[in-house]
Amino acid sequence: MSRKLAAILAADVVGYSRLMEQDEKGTLDALKRHRSDVLDPAVAAHNGRTVKLMGDGVLVEFASVVDAVECAVSVQLAGTSAEENALRLRIGINLGDVVIDGDDIYGEGVNVAARLEALAEPGGICISGVVYESLGKKIDVNFNAAGEHSLKNIHRPVRVYHWHPDAPADGSPNTNPPLDKSPDRPSIAVLAFDNMSGDPEQEYFSDGIAEDIITSLSHFREFFVIARNTTFTYKGQSIRVNDVCRELGVRYLLEGSVRKAGQRVRVTAQLIEGETGAHLWASRFDRELDDIFAVQDEITQAIVSAVMPEALGAELRRTQLKQPENLNAWEKVIQARWHLHKLTKQNNEVALKLLTDAVDSAPMLAVAHSTLALCHLHGMLHIWRADASNEIQLAHDFALRAISLDENDAGALSILGMTALFARKFDEAANYLDRSVALNPNLANAHGVLAAYHGVSGDFDAAQAAADRALALSPRDPSKSFWLGGVGIGAFVAGRYDDCVTVSRGVLREHPGYASSMRQLTAALSMLGRDEEAAESLEQLLKRMPDLTVSQVRRIVPVREPEDWDRWLDALRKAGLPE
Repeated sequence: MSRKLAAILAADVVGYSRLMEQDEKGTLDALKRHRSDVLDPAVAAHNGRTVKLMGDGVLVEFASVVDAVECAVSVQLAGTSAEENALRLRIGINLGDVVIDGDDIYGEGVNVAARLEALAEPGGICISGVVYESLGKKIDVNFNAAGEHSLKNIHRPVRVYHWHPDAPADGSPNTNPPLDKSPDRPSIAVLAFDNMSGDPEQEYFSDGIAEDIITSLSHFREFFVIARNTTFTYKGQSIRVNDVCRELGVRYLLEGSVRKAGQRVRVTAQLIEGETGAHLWASRFDRELDDIFAVQDEITQAIVSAVMPEALGAELRRTQLKQPENLNAWEKVIQARWHLHKLTKQNNEVALKLLTDAVDSAPMLAVAHSTLALCHLHGMLHIWRADASNEIQLAHDFALRAISLDENDAGALSILGMTALFARKFDEAANYLDRSVALNPNLANAHGVLAAYHGVSGDFDAAQAAADRALALSPRDPSKSFWLGGVGIGAFVAGRYDDCVTVSRGVLREHPGYASSMRQLTAALSMLGRDEEAAESLEQLLKRMPDLTVSQVRRIVPVREPEDWDRWLDALRKAGLPE
């Protein structure tokens, strides 16, 4: 086995699957033309070697990063002057050690190039920090910093830089990006918290708070979190937020301070939007220092639980100001989530279209696949799409795809656990949910879906405890009706019908028309012999779901034990639900 240092270029065609579905022959012809007329001549002119062709992708090696980048730029500039329906590429470039095996090459240097290609904009180029540093001023091409990214199966974060032919020539951030941008999930930087105590020995506590927040935020795959080694370089400096955000290529910045007096500590934190300087959130935490590590954990959890919803809310507001045709894949996911939580058939269809487009334009974006899985589950639960088995299978397949793209995505694992639950794969569901919680103990949805798992298994106390934990982490979460629905079904299965009535009515006060709680309320009232109230509840349920039958409930509600399931269905029959 021999090795060498090489510049690796990885490229693929944007939206290839969609193009093949629309016009298979035309797409293949266009791919051949692009290779013969654009790609192959550019590689030859810049002393490159095509290692292999992979369907719509290509891997090329160069002895020089200058040759690799100039080749990529020439290919992408040729695309801007081609006809409107010409193929567009994403290109990633890395410099690294590769293993030579005959005419093929392997190794982390190749893997990083492939991951960078997935981050590039359509028609653009994404390079690693080592490529950027090697280029220096050797070519007249400006790359914009995009911060450090955690790449799948790469053990260390990689600093990333972008170039696009439509970007301003001075290298400043592009304020008018191309309409079909690739997913550009926002980044967040956490600065070292200022030690305001005047005691150098307290530095470890203020640093520990910031380090724990960085670690906890990194478990949420919605954001790229800049590594500690980078953000702590600003420690002790007088900084301007917009300058730091521009230098690090991040959209949001979290900063704070720690002040200790005696056995009390005060921690302040604020989340700031880099572009506008607006304070999105700020809070103060006063604690007794009985157990310094417990206090550190408590404050970290409180800050992380507040920062994530606020940052995601800012992302939603930002996307709502854009025209639909200008949304990138990440922004489509954010908007789709908003539609999903409206819990109507029309909004579900809008979400389905947004997510399908997102998956098509960014097939490596795990969160798009997992959210599409959730969309299909909603369609099944509310019978907006007739074939419940097919919807469950689709949801399970999309969630599995998300995990294949990012096996450490706790959010995707929680949704995979949810799909396994509805597929009646109870042991698998428990395994996925336990893995999700282990990866991210602060993920509210993992605890919320565990509430549903315990509920359909008849463990009311465990369901209540899991839901309480989820609500403590995210008290205003739009998914909490589902979590509490798990508590409601748990009460019913455990024979605690009064508790089921109380929980279901509580959910319906906040989420009128939530079908799961309407079914639970109807069944519990029926079992309590409150027939008139049960009939009224059923009437409201059938207004919401006019064609609902006992057979449909059997298909969509996964009560674990057969005798509990039969009792559940008998209660709905007794209330008057047709077979």
